[in-house]
Formats: sequence, structure tokens, C-alpha cells
Amino acid sequence: MAENIWAWLQTKGRIFKVVSNTQTGIIKVYDEKGNMVMEKKNMSSKQVEIVEESFLAVVAKRLNGEQPSEKKYPQERFDPMVG
Repeated sequence: MAENIWAWLQTKGRIFKVVSNTQTGIIKVYDEKGNMVMEKKNMSSKQVEIVEESFLAVVAKRLNGEQPSEKKYPQERFDPMVG
């Protein structure tokens, strides 16, 4: 499954929805009203995977699919949101 949907817990009980897709290289963030507040395009599948792994480990809960296996983060300084 290439598309994943995440619940991103915000302050004061707000929940943002994040949709990531390793095949298309796109990550979209929607606020609680369904408005898109951020979109990253043209990312490599590896960039999307790193964002997903970091995101789940720190601030989110996956709403569809299986939880990813425990992986070690890259040691190099790599910003996956910079395409």
C-alpha cells in the first residue's frame, strides 16, 4: 500500500490529517476542517518513508495499514522535506 493516512495530534485537542504516498512522492496535511495547510511534492520514496517513520515515532498515529517495523534513523543530516 503506497498511501498512508495519519492522525497528527495538535495542541488543544486539534487533530490534523496527513496523507503520505511513497509512489507519488506527495505528503499533504489537512486541518480539522479539511482544508489543506501544506503539500510537499516531488519527493523520493525514501524521503517519504523517512518522514513517515519520524512522524509516527514522534507525533502521529497511523489510521490505515500496518504499523511500520522499528527502524533506525539515518545517521547523516538529511532533511526529507527538502526536495
